[in-house]
Amino acid sequence: MLIVVAFVLFLTGGLTFLAAFQVKRDRTLLWAGAGMWLACLGFLLGVMREYADLLALSIVVTNMLMITGHACLWTSMRVFAGRPVSGRWLLAGALAWLLLAQWPRFMADADLRVALYSILCLGYIGAALAETWTEWRRHSRAASPLMAFLALHGLFYMYRIPPAPAQQVVWQNWPDFALVMFEGLFFAICLSFSILMMVRARAEQNYRHAALHDALTGLPNRRALFERGQALLAQAGAAGSDVAVLMCDLDWFKQVNDRFGHDAGDRVLACFARVLQQAAGGQSLHARLGGEEFVVVAVNLGPLGAQDLAARLRSLLSAQADALPCRLTVSIGIACSRQVGYDLDRLLARADQALYAAKTDGRDCIRLWPVAAPEAGFSAAIARSGRGRLGEHPVDA
Repeated sequence: MLIVVAFVLFLTGGLTFLAAFQVKRDRTLLWAGAGMWLACLGFLLGVMREYADLLALSIVVTNMLMITGHACLWTSMRVFAGRPVSGRWLLAGALAWLLLAQWPRFMADADLRVALYSILCLGYIGAALAETWTEWRRHSRAASPLMAFLALHGLFYMYRIPPAPAQQVVWQNWPDFALVMFEGLFFAICLSFSILMMVRARAEQNYRHAALHDALTGLPNRRALFERGQALLAQAGAAGSDVAVLMCDLDWFKQVNDRFGHDAGDRVLACFARVLQQAAGGQSLHARLGGEEFVVVAVNLGPLGAQDLAARLRSLLSAQADALPCRLTVSIGIACSRQVGYDLDRLLARADQALYAAKTDGRDCIRLWPVAAPEAGFSAAIARSGRGRLGEHPVDA
């Protein structure tokens, strides 16, 4: 039975290592695989207990490996939570067992050894549960299986803490020996699958975030704007709330790149993204369409409120003069649901027309649709399909 359990741990640990190297050496999986292989080695060395002259060595080494295997499991969850590895606590349990092994009474009392071994393992299981709890609060579906298996594993070790009432017997004949083996098999298999589920769910979340956010500014991108914007407008339309769309274009941005380099241009874009988040707040959807163009979809803002928001944007941008390579201004076009309705394509197209009017009128200003200027500029439908970019007006040439 020891060899069977060791084989399963070796197999699950090896597959976990293989999965880790397929996901850019995922450290969570590497630590989990290390824990399984240490437990595998511990079970194999447990066979030495059949030889009386190796019994003491087996008690010390086997349990040190098993305790460190649980410590690796805790470290795996700690790394997954984004926290640093603590080498001191990683080895603390094994060192405590080594020190206890110097106590003759401890080595002579099997019940005491089982109880203290269970307590040490419970400490690491509890710590792993605490680390997983944070992830469970954010993504309960992915973390729930691991939480359940860790809790069951902890309950099993709590069951082993009270000393057995039976008299001392040979270790292979302990009443719970078969239970220990089967629980080890169950936990090894469930642990590998549940950790893989969590890592895969995190990877999918990161891929989705990358697909819906601009890498430079961290703002939602064009795809996120249309994915989330339509839902936001539908909710606002059902509630009868005002919605304003602000189309923002940084003035003379090409000259920033030409004069100061693209690194300076990237800093300018990141700075304006921070200004946008500060001015618009968390109640609005703000996104980068591409280049130097940004959009704000603000709920519960009518024409006057939208113009106040646009003025605040210009004021905050002016206050960033010391952090920018040169004076920077922004032109803003506004369209509101009162005049246009709750269709995102139409709102973007009308805001684009207002932005074109602001550019034509000399830049560094705000224009509200409808404007007296003739309709011009690219439509939001073209921007959505990717055939053009909003804000590329002839006046910028």
